[in-house]
Amino acid sequence: MSLIALINAAKEYFIRRQYEASFKQLDNHSLKDIGFYREEGRIRPLSGNSADKENNAETVKAPPSRLPLDG
Repeated sequence: MSLIALINAAKEYFIRRQYEASFKQLDNHSLKDIGFYREEGRIRPLSGNSADKENNAETVKAPPSRLPLDG
C-alpha cells in the first residue's frame, strides 16, 4: 500500500467516525427524517441494496441538486 493510499484510508476513517459521532446524538425519529436508522448500534441508510448491508458500508447519496444532469 502506498503512502498516499494509506493517508486517504486514514482520512476516510476519521471522516466516517466524525459522521457517526454526529448521528449518534440524534434520536431515532430524527434519523428517520434524514433517511437513516439505527441497527445494532450502527447508523445505516434507509435505502440500499443487500451488498451494502453485508459489507457494513454506509453510503450517503447526493441530493438531487448535486447530481449531474443528463444532456
